[in-house]
Amino acid sequence: MFKKDEVGFAPEQLPPPGVKHPMCWCGDECCFEISDDWDSYGQRYWMCRNYSYSPEKPKPVPKGRKGKAKIPVKEPEVPPPICDFVVWIDKEMSEFDKRLIKSWRERQEEREERQWQRAAKEKAERERREELELRELARLNREKEERAEDRSRKLARA
Repeated sequence: MFKKDEVGFAPEQLPPPGVKHPMCWCGDECCFEISDDWDSYGQRYWMCRNYSYSPEKPKPVPKGRKGKAKIPVKEPEVPPPICDFVVWIDKEMSEFDKRLIKSWRERQEEREERQWQRAAKEKAERERREELELRELARLNREKEERAEDRSRKLARA
């Protein structure tokens, strides 16, 4: 987890004072980030501010009624070009973060195993119920046929 204080990142996570922010390929100053990806969790890095920009798609213009004006659609601002500049400060994850990710993965595997077992159990239960329903329908049909035969025999005697 990120260690944050009331100001932002904890001092031990920030780059040392006086360190210049690197410039990326597109000419902007880089910003400081801490990875939350499982493969590089907790590692510090510099990245371009334009790296993760995803422009909004314009919404469709609503159709107006007879003679009514259409509502104008606000055009999204033109984004800066997307830049994929990243420079890692930490080359390896800390031992604490490695243990944390390992425990997360173990819990995720356990959760997936429980979900698989629950799904298999529900499927078996559903199949068992369907089999019981089919048996009950077959029994009711047999009884109905037996009653029809008894009725026809009684009518034949009479």
